[in-house]
Amino acid sequence: MIERRFWFALLVAAIPGVAKAETIIFDPAVGAERTYHLEISMASGFSDSDGFYDNQFVSALTRFAVTDRDDEDGIRMDVFPLWFAYDEGSRVTSTAFGDAPDDLAALMREGFSATIDPESHGLTDFAPRGDAEMPEAMLAQMRDQLGQPVLPVEIEAEKGWTTTTTLPGVADVEITVSAVTPDAVFLSYEGASADTRLSGVSVLARDSGWVERSVMTYDIRINPGADDERFSRQTIAMANMESPFPLYTHAFRGEPEWHDMPTFPFSTTVMPPEPDMVFTGKPGEADKHGKTYTLSFAHDPAAGSNIGRFALHDLHLFDRDTKLPTQFIATMPVTVPGDGGFRTVSRARPVGIGDVRDDLERATALRADVDWYPSEPFTLTLHPDADGKASVSRSGASAELRPTDDGYELLLSGKTWDFFGLSFPEGSDVKGQIYAADSGADWLTPEESQARRLALPDYSGIKVVLKADSVPEKIEIRVERYAETPAATRTVSFRTERGKRLDPDTEPETRALYPDGAPPALDALTPEGLDLAALRFRLATTQAKHCEAGLDEPAPLAGHDLVFETQADERTGTTTLQLETDDGIRTHFYGHDPITVVIDCETAVAWREASETLDPERPWLIDPETLGADSTMTIGAFNARFRLVDAEGTALALVSPGETPLTRDDTLASALFEDGHIRAAGRPERILEATPGPDPVTRRFEIRFPDLPEPREDAR
Repeated sequence: MIERRFWFALLVAAIPGVAKAETIIFDPAVGAERTYHLEISMASGFSDSDGFYDNQFVSALTRFAVTDRDDEDGIRMDVFPLWFAYDEGSRVTSTAFGDAPDDLAALMREGFSATIDPESHGLTDFAPRGDAEMPEAMLAQMRDQLGQPVLPVEIEAEKGWTTTTTLPGVADVEITVSAVTPDAVFLSYEGASADTRLSGVSVLARDSGWVERSVMTYDIRINPGADDERFSRQTIAMANMESPFPLYTHAFRGEPEWHDMPTFPFSTTVMPPEPDMVFTGKPGEADKHGKTYTLSFAHDPAAGSNIGRFALHDLHLFDRDTKLPTQFIATMPVTVPGDGGFRTVSRARPVGIGDVRDDLERATALRADVDWYPSEPFTLTLHPDADGKASVSRSGASAELRPTDDGYELLLSGKTWDFFGLSFPEGSDVKGQIYAADSGADWLTPEESQARRLALPDYSGIKVVLKADSVPEKIEIRVERYAETPAATRTVSFRTERGKRLDPDTEPETRALYPDGAPPALDALTPEGLDLAALRFRLATTQAKHCEAGLDEPAPLAGHDLVFETQADERTGTTTLQLETDDGIRTHFYGHDPITVVIDCETAVAWREASETLDPERPWLIDPETLGADSTMTIGAFNARFRLVDAEGTALALVSPGETPLTRDDTLASALFEDGHIRAAGRPERILEATPGPDPVTRRFEIRFPDLPEPREDAR
């Protein structure tokens, strides 16, 4: 079923066309082509499962090219699958990541040829292009999928015109022309059969004959009426790649929720910020999550909340200044609060047929041109009467409240990119659900309805269904009115983790050398573990290598001497001196006689500020040669001799030039970047160097062990 819907959605893009001014048929010019972006959300489960569903998502890019007309006026087309991805939970299969078998990848690269019959609008021929071969059974299956009935009727470009036809899985589908403009014809689809129902919309370009955008939602029942009835819910959204509108399919979530309507007042309307406040010139970030990137860039906090909207295009991947061939598609950017200001965020996915993983590992940045459309918001205010009726309009935006059988509905409309915010009086208990203005069949959820906005005449239009115990005395609507043309366009570099790591001008993220705190100094040494009749001392490893621990006088136990076992901990930079019997069996000494521990150190190591100075602009860049540190020195030896300390006194780790963290056994050569520097993980303020003192130091500790505890009463 999924495959049927998938190929139907691809082929429907190539069927309707314009031959006459008023009659829509498929009559494209030779050489015409379209590339479509397809998104499908699917949910399936048992009808009585109370919200437990499996959700999957399909994404695809496909190019259709008209190549010729035959003597019978058949239309020859080449069909090129450009990318396919399947997402189920944490598992993502994508042809861009080498997930397509070699034989299938070869077929997709070569594409397919097809003939579309001008009478039936169906495929009369379908075969791989070029030298690629395909098993006959697979070819027949593919041909059947592409050959499903796809709008086998002519459409009259007249509002209200209607006809009935058959679409995959639904025998009687009513198609209605909902609007006609000089450039487009808008269609709505409604249909139902014994086990399937359909609600959808599409828009046709009158001058070119192609479907520009469409959204179809199917609800399918398996074993309808039985105790084990299952359902499958699919929303298919498709748009020409030149379309500026986002594709939202929204996975089906079951019974829609009612949400509390906001009651907080709107912020004061301010003028749009200056372009340099929106684009600060600082690079953005490309954070990799599985097989996608989250792209984000920050705005100057002084820009406030009236940021505007953005469009992102010409997205390319770079390894420093070398452009890599990997291609991407990205979602429409959205602006969100965070870190004391606002950030604009988009999701980017690699597309293609091959394996882009090597390019992604090499990449230092994604660069894109970002258009900024400033906003000049204004407010509409509704004052409903006792029946719950009110309307208001201003500057091309309108709002109408009207009562319904079980509440109210608020209809909002404006210019194409207008965005509406709502505010109800404080203390109001109003709940709502948001649909597209043309909400479609009554079985669609709010999210499924909103997906239809892609192919509706009024993209901005929404319908807010409201429930309230009483009529609100006032409703305020903030209209975000965006400029029709961009006020500024900037190239923004979104740096990957590797890009941030390799950039010498970027302050590395702070990472402490010793996450649990700096190792204790000799003069701060104290015994530990005595509450459990154990005895241990923790010393900085740098200090411990100059020290020996023992007893002032021997205190044998059951024929075994008491000795100190040493164990170094690389993570904490400490060495633990643990008291135990010489056979290593006894480590607890309840009731043992008092002992005197002597720790003799040939020197007391002090950390003194080195004479080398740091670059005030980029202090994280350290030239090891100026410290007298050879590239063959191990990281452990470097940390034992030097500490890079920030303003809070925290010793900082070294940054690895690669993705693999440095270990104490690695050499400084492994930590060198291309510019010959090593880098501190943070912003160091000082370089400290371990300096042995001139005199030996001895520490003595009088130790008393606790008596063996009395057993608890309930244990006797």
